[in-house]
Amino acid sequence: MESTDLTPRAQAKRERIHRAAQILFMQHGFEATSMDAIAVAAEVSKPTLYRYYQNKEALFIAVLEQLAVGHLSDPRLLALRKQPMENLSVLEEALTLWAQETVKHITHPTYIGLMRLLIAELPRFPQLGNSFAQAVPHQGGAFLREILESAHQHRVIVGDDPDLGGRLLVGSLLTYALNGLLTSDGTSHAPPPERIAALVRLALQALARPSQMKA
Repeated sequence: MESTDLTPRAQAKRERIHRAAQILFMQHGFEATSMDAIAVAAEVSKPTLYRYYQNKEALFIAVLEQLAVGHLSDPRLLALRKQPMENLSVLEEALTLWAQETVKHITHPTYIGLMRLLIAELPRFPQLGNSFAQAVPHQGGAFLREILESAHQHRVIVGDDPDLGGRLLVGSLLTYALNGLLTSDGTSHAPPPERIAALVRLALQALARPSQMKA
């Protein structure tokens, strides 16, 4: 069920479900958290909970998805998504905003904690990995793909495969989240916005057409 299909009341109810699930998953882990407990904590009936999410796996992935790519519904990003990437300045603005918001979300302590939990649970629940890959990277990649395809069509960047340019940017950002995944306490700090802006400019040096760099 997409958030755009929900009434304000239903959206508020779904937010309660997400908050309750986040807390319980972080406190008790995936296996020990039951849908019954989530329903009680969210103050919704069990049938209501199952109308939103057919099982615990779907809810867990939905929570991760909201934390990682929920910012893609930001009006600023939606506007840039519709704007033609007709020059390097417009492209840099779009990619910088996307990168700054993305790294802010993927270094959030709750997201880092749930990602650590996901990795720990994969041997027992391998389907979680497949579900995560189909949801979170797919949505984040779709935004980048549209932006880079538009830039390519306007002859701003080189190359015929926007996925490669996307991986160049995403891989750089994931190193910040990796710090949180590998530290003993799970802490990770988002770098200053200007640091991310510099990273985007560096990536664009590899992607942009020489004529654009001289403009």
